[in-house]
Amino acid sequence: MSGVEDYHAWRRSAEVATESGDADIWRAKPESSVYDAKLLRQHTEELTRTREAGKALELVPLLREALYRHLGELADPRLYARTPLGTKHLVEAFYEEALACIEYLADPDQTGLSPEFTLAGFRRAAHIFGRSALLLSGGATLGFFHLGVVKALSEQGLLPSVLSGASMGALIACGAGVRTDEELGALFADPRVIRTDALKRLSPKRAASERAVYDPARLEEVVANNCGDYTFEEAHARTGRTVSISVSPTRERQKPRVLCHFTTPKVLMNSAAVASASIPGAFPGATLYQRDSSGERIPYMSTERWIDGSLKGDLPMRRLSRLHNVNHFIVSQVNPHVAPVRGVTGKRGIVPVVSGVILSSVLAQVTHQLELARDFTKSTPLYSTFDVAHSLANQPYSGDIDIHPRLRPTALLRAMSNISHKELLKHILEGERATWPLLARVRDQTCVSRALDAAIRRLSSEQAATRRPSYPRPSR
Repeated sequence: MSGVEDYHAWRRSAEVATESGDADIWRAKPESSVYDAKLLRQHTEELTRTREAGKALELVPLLREALYRHLGELADPRLYARTPLGTKHLVEAFYEEALACIEYLADPDQTGLSPEFTLAGFRRAAHIFGRSALLLSGGATLGFFHLGVVKALSEQGLLPSVLSGASMGALIACGAGVRTDEELGALFADPRVIRTDALKRLSPKRAASERAVYDPARLEEVVANNCGDYTFEEAHARTGRTVSISVSPTRERQKPRVLCHFTTPKVLMNSAAVASASIPGAFPGATLYQRDSSGERIPYMSTERWIDGSLKGDLPMRRLSRLHNVNHFIVSQVNPHVAPVRGVTGKRGIVPVVSGVILSSVLAQVTHQLELARDFTKSTPLYSTFDVAHSLANQPYSGDIDIHPRLRPTALLRAMSNISHKELLKHILEGERATWPLLARVRDQTCVSRALDAAIRRLSSEQAATRRPSYPRPSR
């Protein structure tokens, strides 16, 4: 399965592997130590009876209770460890019935409830239930792996509408966030339009004066080619995607930011991506730019300079929760100091468990020592160094569903090098291969929020159409 070139070939291989084992027997057997099979079946049957009886007002609280009773249990990764093709048939039947209930409730003609009441109920339900986001980590050119993750999710209709990126992940998030589904499909059909030559060395004299190795103008040129020229507000209106970009400050008293169409609607996304990718020592700090009312490009907070978003907010989950009501995080993690460790500790077995315990203990001790060093050097030039080191050690680097690449020393050695088109395709394929085994889990754990969002969009458009005034046609 690791050598296949596309999803359909991978799925056929997975089906053959499943047939040769006992996965089908396991899936058909409803009992599990993870959830209460009897209660889940009871709720599924009760939802079906109520829906088929047309009792809409009774169905609403019943569906809400069933979803919340089983939400934590059904998100357990052990339910998807036996086969990448899916989980227990009982679990899948529960999700199918939940979606059928949502579809029924979203049709006022069937329920007899008013469209206004229905839309308000769905908006409330979506706010309570929450939504999913795809978070793309930093990792220099290793971050082209994210393209494969985005491609695999997009092709299956599973790409979350909320995207977050830091450093290299910011470049990928912006590139995906400014494109419609059709444009994303065209991009992946011909990735040659993606430029990968952002690293151009400065002359020794200029490098010394700017304290950087690479030319920021080349980075800006490549990002503009790959991400276009849209503000956060314009991109959101164009695609419906919510893109959030992490940037870190260069001043001690300035806080890290998450830029999006809520917080900085007029800021240009390509300037945010450049700032988030400005690794200290590699690039100088960057200025953010916005588009004013006349369409001119002008500085945003002109006295501030911003650097690599991974330093302070590689995965800004807390801020995304507040800004976008996100409570489910799909993480594509390629940071060189994180992904190899997750590749070991993220597996099952006694060795990963022991390794995880040891690494957690070491990390806790290192974090504490860095905190002490940071506090001790608060009034010295060393403070910023220890502050960044402490932030890197103290950040969360995983989510509800984690996707990470295989450890390839050759890729690590070229993390700060321009890559060829052939290498780009290899990164994309690796991202796809890492995502395919998780698609069933992503599909199940995001299906309810996706159905709620789809119902809200449909009801909103229908309501807007009915309110649109009609004008008499002019007589000939």
